[in-house]
Amino acid sequence: LLMILGLCLSVTFLTEITSNTATANLLMPVLAAVAVAADLPPALLMAPAAISCSCAFMLPVATAPNAIIYATGRVSIARMAREGFVLNILIALVTTGVTYMLLS
Repeated sequence: LLMILGLCLSVTFLTEITSNTATANLLMPVLAAVAVAADLPPALLMAPAAISCSCAFMLPVATAPNAIIYATGRVSIARMAREGFVLNILIALVTTGVTYMLLS
């Protein structure tokens, strides 16, 4: 359970500064190999990582929708970071719980 949570948090925060697609392409083969080596179903690690790749809410550079919202001038980077951090934590907890219940 803690491994899945750590994975979700790591991937979510990694995608704040890197491309979501590049992160997924990089991590999926590695996670599949790690799961097989740990005698776990690969989906147990790959599914939460794939979901977490789409959960970047803190920075304008993370996703195009974030950049569009920031460009309006109505939301500061500090506010995006503060509220995005809370969203990232909540999404990681929900993803961990759902993944653990459905795939373990």
